Amino acid sequence: MSKFYTTNNRESSKDLFEKRVIYRSDASNTNYENLVDFNFGEKFLYGRVNRFFVPIEEAHIPILGTNMKTFKRVVDPKKALSAVSFVVDAFEQMARQFEKCAQLRKIDTKHPFLTNLKVYKAYEDPRVLYRNHTATYQNALQSIFVNQNIKVKDFDHFINELMIILQNTAHRNAFTKTAFIKSRRCPATCSGLAIEIADLDAANDEEKINQFVDSLNWDFYLQTCASYGFMVDKNIPWRIVADIGSDPHRSAIYDYAEKYGYNTTAEVISSIYQPVHHLYYYAFKKQLLQIYNAVKLKSFLEPQECGDGTMINKKIIPRSYTLEFLFKKHTEFDFMKWYMQIRFIEEESEFSENEKQTIIDNCLELAKGSYKYDGPSYVRGALDAFERILNKTLDYNGSLSYINKRLGAIAED
Repeated sequence: MSKFYTTNNRESSKDLFEKRVIYRSDASNTNYENLVDFNFGEKFLYGRVNRFFVPIEEAHIPILGTNMKTFKRVVDPKKALSAVSFVVDAFEQMARQFEKCAQLRKIDTKHPFLTNLKVYKAYEDPRVLYRNHTATYQNALQSIFVNQNIKVKDFDHFINELMIILQNTAHRNAFTKTAFIKSRRCPATCSGLAIEIADLDAANDEEKINQFVDSLNWDFYLQTCASYGFMVDKNIPWRIVADIGSDPHRSAIYDYAEKYGYNTTAEVISSIYQPVHHLYYYAFKKQLLQIYNAVKLKSFLEPQECGDGTMINKKIIPRSYTLEFLFKKHTEFDFMKWYMQIRFIEEESEFSENEKQTIIDNCLELAKGSYKYDGPSYVRGALDAFERILNKTLDYNGSLSYINKRLGAIAED
């Protein structure tokens, strides 16, 4: 056990807090603006949300191809690691600069990670991550239905029971993919902008100090990353993240992005990414039916009172649905309402219950009003409006505005 820094998460809460305060202080360097605390405020959401804080994902379209590119400099040649195309180009060029400086003896040539740069981890497909998440989530829901002896008769009964369960669980464990992208269960590498050049333990602050902060190559590393348009994660110093900022200062990453036609943050986000809910919402409807089929029993006995006052056990066979029949029984607006109700449960907000209902009603009216004119896009337009309202970070716990408000209140006290 280290005296000043954590080596794992198994120490007391008090010791972990005090040691991490020491690490954050020792790892800070005001000479380099690209050394960033990605756990502070909205920085945690970097690469996961657009400028309206709506969750986004890389828009992989099979017909048109992908925006991703494979790295050449990887620690394991058998693994195909990738990132956004211009991020790969910038990294490969930066790695050559490290190699050149090592040959000229301008940097320490014996450092295991900061001499010959190699990629250990890069883009992780959020589609795969969420699929694994939902498999675990569905198993947990099945256990809850069994343990609480919840026996659903039909889909409406299931929705009512699901909402009750999610009220107690969804703010900690995201149900929708939209919320999952913003959660801590989804790694920063899901953006395609982040690269990891080591495979160290993120809980071991002592190793971070020894291997990076105290390295002879540390300043060169920070300076070179800045010159190629990369930020360095202060809490995980082997993680570098492409800086796609273009206003008021244009990041050096655009020296490589402009080759692909990207010159501004807006162009990168609009061309490479899409709001998660655009595609996920249609999977959400099927997801509900899948969970219903997983938790419903083949049959069960339900006590019922006869006319003479005696009790009998009646056999109940829960209703089965095909997708087609379910979509006929419930309108698009039913599914939109359920989606928005669950999203409100998942997100931390200061909306009152009446305000939440008003927002849902207004968004549904927006959809109904444009139904005749916009075709299938009437759903997208309404959900776009809803997500922009819901995802505003004003006064959210942990948002920059929330932190500033709390600091102001503390100062007043």
